[in-house]
Amino acid sequence: MTGVALVEEIVSILIAGITNFAAGIGEGLSALASGIFFSTTGETTGLSVLGICILAFAGISLCIGLSRWVLNFFTSLGARNR
Repeated sequence: MTGVALVEEIVSILIAGITNFAAGIGEGLSALASGIFFSTTGETTGLSVLGICILAFAGISLCIGLSRWVLNFFTSLGARNR
């Protein structure tokens, strides 16, 4: 076996290991997110209570942030920027 073939074999083994490791982590994170945010009863799947609370607080935060941005934009018209 030549040196080039040996290096190619080592690289292919490393790439295969990293690919399998990343796929396993992705599947685990997907299962975790599905378990936290979705609840299944029978054949229907809906958001869990935690998922609803997170979406509600994210919506409130988005509204407050956009309102502050718009207010700062209109109050700074005609003035120098910060």
